[in-house]
Amino acid sequence: MRIGLFLNNLDEEYQTSVYKGVRDEAAAKGLDLICIQGETLYNYRDRNPDELFPSREFICADGILILTSTIMDRTVSSPLQALRQFIKVPLVSIGSRFPDYPSIIVRNSDTMTLLMEHLVVFHAYRKLLYLGGPVEHPANLVREHIFCRTINAMKDRFPGLEGRVINGEFRQTSAIMMMREYIGAHRDDPPDVIVAGNDNIALGALKLLNTIGDSRWEGCRVTGFDDIEQARLENPSLTTIWQPLENMGRLAVKTLLDLINGQKVDETIYIESELRIRNSCGCTALPKNRKGKNAADHKVSRTINRPEYHLQNMSLLGQAFISINSLNEMISPLRFFLTNMAVKGFFLILYPQPLEHPGNVGNLIYYRTAHGEYHRVDSPETLEMTDFFSHTIAKHIENSPSAGMAWCVYYLRSGREYLGLIVYEAPDGVHPQICNAGVFLSNTVKRLQIHDDEKGQIQRLEREVAIRTKDLGETYRKLREEVQRRMAVEAEVLKISEMERLRFSMDLHDDICQRLAGISMLCKSFINGASFESFLPELSELIDETLARTRRYAHDSFPMELDVLGLKEALDALCHTVSRQNACRCVFSWSAPEKSLFNSVQDLNIYRIVQEALQNAVKHAGAAVINVDIRAANGIFSVNIRDSGIGDPQLNEEKSDFTDIQRFIKRGGLGLRSMRYRAHQLGAEYIFESSEKGGTRIEINIPLP
Repeated sequence: MRIGLFLNNLDEEYQTSVYKGVRDEAAAKGLDLICIQGETLYNYRDRNPDELFPSREFICADGILILTSTIMDRTVSSPLQALRQFIKVPLVSIGSRFPDYPSIIVRNSDTMTLLMEHLVVFHAYRKLLYLGGPVEHPANLVREHIFCRTINAMKDRFPGLEGRVINGEFRQTSAIMMMREYIGAHRDDPPDVIVAGNDNIALGALKLLNTIGDSRWEGCRVTGFDDIEQARLENPSLTTIWQPLENMGRLAVKTLLDLINGQKVDETIYIESELRIRNSCGCTALPKNRKGKNAADHKVSRTINRPEYHLQNMSLLGQAFISINSLNEMISPLRFFLTNMAVKGFFLILYPQPLEHPGNVGNLIYYRTAHGEYHRVDSPETLEMTDFFSHTIAKHIENSPSAGMAWCVYYLRSGREYLGLIVYEAPDGVHPQICNAGVFLSNTVKRLQIHDDEKGQIQRLEREVAIRTKDLGETYRKLREEVQRRMAVEAEVLKISEMERLRFSMDLHDDICQRLAGISMLCKSFINGASFESFLPELSELIDETLARTRRYAHDSFPMELDVLGLKEALDALCHTVSRQNACRCVFSWSAPEKSLFNSVQDLNIYRIVQEALQNAVKHAGAAVINVDIRAANGIFSVNIRDSGIGDPQLNEEKSDFTDIQRFIKRGGLGLRSMRYRAHQLGAEYIFESSEKGGTRIEINIPLP
């Protein structure tokens, strides 16, 4: 049979004392014990109910003990009601009342009242300061209430009696902070005695009073609560209230076992506390006629404690963990620490990634038992927590029972992230050091995770930089090619412009100028006595042809009908003119929307391509038939020009190495360049095919806007 004990942390004597009682009684009854640390009801309102005590799902306990005085800071019933929904096994509360469940309570009311009477009546103290724990903590509520109630009840009998209350945490560091703040606000008004909510607060107050350097405050007396071992060893020894903590643990196990066996138990079971009067309250001997017992009446624990040795081991572990850079490097100092602490059973389990709540699957990084040791950081064994506790831990308990020890769980955390857990069994006096080692482990694991994340991020950034660099290199290459292409296009445009001007100049020189020269010569012949009537018909015809040629050149420079009539009518007129002026038949067909879908610049480029193709077909190929076919389909505007003339296959290779510019023009090189350039400006596909017998075909395919 297995039972589970839930508490805050085994890092101070109150909890370790209860744990010892539970452990010893469980061993005496033949029960397996799993002690879970760190699963509390603090800040319950920030959690979902099903997140309470998550390990209850996998420790496979037949009954549960909860040290409610350390894991619950509010008296509200909502967390208790939530627990009833999820905890289906018998449950016993230790330290605080848990409605509807058996609760083991120490009766402190009479003893606390006795302490107050001792301070006010016997010592005649009139200024009392209460240093308490959290305001809503159940134990603090009782102690603070008795303090205030006693002060109010005795004011009439003892004039000048007053009490003040400060709340913090049940820790020495909190007491030091509370005292510093109070002294700063009441420097000239020290109390006669400080009544602490527990011994840790009392010890923290004593430490500050002994170092303040003010005789008025150094004279303050101090009392505690709990009677931990340090209270008896302190100088002066601490007047306090002894709680039978180990007895509470033993009684809780007996009560839980009765519940499991179906026996009826009382809802609240009380244990009496006792007043321990020592020196810190101002006593030098036991007062007469007092019910309290002196220090000699309570045996000091004989447990061998080696605080300096433990602190040295903790320091070595901390120093080693600071310098490591991998989980593998962490194993050696951890092994050394566990050996020095005589820890035989230890499991280190890390979650694959940080979780918001304890998970049911983890990676076994390292373990040591009486039968061997294992560590495999690079390829760890994956565990399910349920199987781990029900089989692995159960097997170790069965094969290697450790006298006076039980298996404990400590979660590795960073903020609200759960990183993993350690499961261990350790001798008395070592639990606080294991908890401290757990803090070191948590910080180190988180640091290594951050380091690995940063390293992974750096690697990802390096890969991205490499990709971006490659992309930039490719972009630069393409940009350079585009710049070179643009430079070539600009050079081509300049060359085409120069050639166009050259061709226009040659046309004027060879045609218009020659005709004007002929007219001039005829006119001069009239001056020399030639018969005007005989040359008049020839002169008239020559002037008409010159005028027609001049108009054609003007029309070729810019077709006015393109703006007036549109692209379709302009091309139709062009084909008609070519047919009329040349010994060929130019057939025009249009299978596209009547109105052009392009802008005026695009229309002009289309017109010039057709014009250039027709001119080449007439002038260079000697074509008898030319077909101009315009179509629009599937988002493409197609212009197809085919002639029946004599083609030149060399033009298919797009050569531009002609040294004779006039020969280059005559072969159509300038026209081809011009058409290719205009097609590029249109964003069109340009197709040119020429053969000696099959003629020439030019096609451009323009995406419709």
